Amino acid sequence: MYREIESLLDLSKKGDVKAKEKLLFKLKPLIISSIRRYYNRIDLYEDLIQEGYEIILIAIEDYDPNKGAHFLGYVKIMLKYHYLEKHRERQFLSLNELIDFTGTELIDLIEGDEKSPVDRIIDMEQNQILLDSINFLTKRQREIIVLFYIKGYSIDKIGKMLGISYRTVVNIKTSGINKLKKIIVK
Repeated sequence: MYREIESLLDLSKKGDVKAKEKLLFKLKPLIISSIRRYYNRIDLYEDLIQEGYEIILIAIEDYDPNKGAHFLGYVKIMLKYHYLEKHRERQFLSLNELIDFTGTELIDLIEGDEKSPVDRIIDMEQNQILLDSINFLTKRQREIIVLFYIKGYSIDKIGKMLGISYRTVVNIKTSGINKLKKIIVK
């Protein structure tokens, strides 16, 4: 078989189109095995086989027997690296691409960042309860909780702003939070 391939290669290099066709036909099993081994995408087999034919046609033109490599080994390496390189190609997917046989599209699996209407209503109710509960705090507790949780000031900065010690700010904040917990839990 190898002598026949060498003969077809010589004729192909001389421009014999029939010899090229025969050579491509004889090397099709090599193309298929390379696809299966290095880039097994059943949905793309026809395209991958055509690419394999192109690689072999390029190999026929570029092959130099004086470099000590056999033609089949040369073709095998070219096919291997071509199909391995396919893994690096960036593939773009459509969000409307079907991902299974039930008709599920890729976009159906993507979760949004927005909250559901029910979650938004629950958050609004919780915020309203918290706002109503804050009115039961003392003026100083309300002031410290707003500065700490809403405005994001540090305890040290709040103490300096209000002219009270760090420990006093912590105590007032803690007592305010405990009071809110009791009011909200009722």
